[in-house]
Amino acid sequence: MPGALHLTRLAQSNPERALELPGGGLSVLHLTRAQPGGEAACWYVCLDGTLILDLPHGDFVQLKAGEGYNAQAGVARTLTPVRGATVLMVPAG
Repeated sequence: MPGALHLTRLAQSNPERALELPGGGLSVLHLTRAQPGGEAACWYVCLDGTLILDLPHGDFVQLKAGEGYNAQAGVARTLTPVRGATVLMVPAG
């Protein structure tokens, strides 16, 4: 049986770069600064810290550890950490 992965530590070992996880489509990302989140449909699950998803027209969503958000396709977003955040990203659809 394979060993367990500590997703937060794995992501923190390579900040600002999404790391694809084995098993299909999942990735984990540790952010220390804002970066584009694209426009594809995606579930964001905050694993550590606080993440703000900046959406069009001044809207935003704040995620704290343990919270998730389903971003719809075609909606641009910026991922903005508050003093660092680790997020699990799951493509939706």
